[in-house]
Amino acid sequence: MFMTNGFNPITNVETQESVAALTFDDGPHPIYTPWVLRILREHDVKATFFMVGEAASRFPEIVHDVAQDGHVIGNHSWNHPNLTKTPSRLHRLQQLRKGAKGTAPYCQRLFRPPFGAQNAQIRFDAWLFRYQMILWNVSTQDWVRQDSGDITKKMIERVKPGCIMLLHDAIYAGNEVPEQDKDRGPMLNGLDRALSTLKRQIRFITVPELLRAGKPVCNWSSS
Repeated sequence: MFMTNGFNPITNVETQESVAALTFDDGPHPIYTPWVLRILREHDVKATFFMVGEAASRFPEIVHDVAQDGHVIGNHSWNHPNLTKTPSRLHRLQQLRKGAKGTAPYCQRLFRPPFGAQNAQIRFDAWLFRYQMILWNVSTQDWVRQDSGDITKKMIERVKPGCIMLLHDAIYAGNEVPEQDKDRGPMLNGLDRALSTLKRQIRFITVPELLRAGKPVCNWSSS
């Protein structure tokens, strides 16, 4: 249990240790998530995967593999809606419940709302379910089209002790996203190259480990 700061989400941790957290959203994916696991294994890095329940229920063997490799799994809703635009509270609560069921028995009490979209009601609902809401303070914007060199450069330049970095092992948005924008190849190659450099400077650990390494804080504009 990591309810360290009440209802507030966590974006990063204040720490003197050279540690940070890599997080991956929107998976699991049958091709890209195993590829991510191979890269993390090669560089001896642990990460946190915020999984979409619907995808996790289709690929339970990949969920198992993520957990077996020592990574942490969190809840990223059932099918990735913007919860601030969901018309009923019942539907929002169902997103939490079904997301947890889809990732069972591995899901920890960590919740990342899709798109990072949240408000006081969503924070309260997560608290009722005993979730700690985890956002981020570093991103490579890897959901937009760019080459692997851009991803590598952003990771190396933006990482700092205590940060929570956002990446995506899948892009879960149905038919709204063009196929070429769902390609995780640039992210994967950029990740591999960045870790080759960064692993000599900083140690990547899971979100629960990061929360124990310093003071969790929220640097996010809330509504």
